[in-house]
Amino acid sequence: MLMLQRWPAARLTTTGDAATSFPSPGGQRMMRRGVFTLPERAILVIVLAIVAFVVGPRFSDAGVAESRMDDLCNSLQLLRSQIELYKVQHRDHPPMHTADRTVTFDPYFEQMVYCTDVEGRVKKEEPKTRRDDTYTFGPYLKEVPANPFNNSRVIVRARSRDDVPVAGGAGWAYVPESGDIYANDSAPHAGL
Repeated sequence: MLMLQRWPAARLTTTGDAATSFPSPGGQRMMRRGVFTLPERAILVIVLAIVAFVVGPRFSDAGVAESRMDDLCNSLQLLRSQIELYKVQHRDHPPMHTADRTVTFDPYFEQMVYCTDVEGRVKKEEPKTRRDDTYTFGPYLKEVPANPFNNSRVIVRARSRDDVPVAGGAGWAYVPESGDIYANDSAPHAGL
């Protein structure tokens, strides 16, 4: 016949650490601490809510669109600031201009990704990204950034801001006469 042993009732310890004393089969007492106190639980819930509020939108469709818009604005700022630096170093001529102010359109923006001389001529010999005594300027960009909305790095020529977007799926629309550059994926983004 199976005999059930009665255990004495659990008692609180006097250490003040919110531990509970439970009997063990050998008659020794085991200490077990509660998982979380109520204030600890409240703090945990608050921290998790903050993390969800900050991180959650990045994983939703709205967060992805917002992230792409941030990337687009950052890329435009980079392109525009480097074009301005190019103009300062090349007698106020924007990229794709020669010394006599003629425009030679280049969809790969070589004057921005390779070294140039003061006249805007691109270094021909390798490595094109290492400056020397003649080609003392640039490179201004490691590569043309991709437009995050159409993933294109290609630059297309535009006559003015009013012509943007230009058909063909290029990432950027560039006005070589003025040095202005715009996003070429949609009319609303062209206004940035």
